[in-house]
Amino acid sequence: MKTMRVYEFMLTLATEPDLDTTDRLYRYFGDDGSAPVGIMDVTLVIQSGTSIANCTVEATSFEAALESVLPKLREEGLQVVRVEVDEVGLAVLQEAI
Repeated sequence: MKTMRVYEFMLTLATEPDLDTTDRLYRYFGDDGSAPVGIMDVTLVIQSGTSIANCTVEATSFEAALESVLPKLREEGLQVVRVEVDEVGLAVLQEAI
């Protein structure tokens, strides 16, 4: 059995989600139980005019963490143009290699 780790990463979005999309995403990734297991937090922010989804996910690999978030963003018509892992997440990723 693979060890679960917490990955923190930032997804830069091509466009800003409208309010309806934002509401649907928060309901999905919130506490209503519809999000995939391991989603700890997904927060949408605008930073310097850029739309960002800050994610905290517990998964067996970084790829699995991404795969738990990306399908819902795609379903909502949001394109991810950049993925950034924070220093802690990067350290965890490097340990796993």
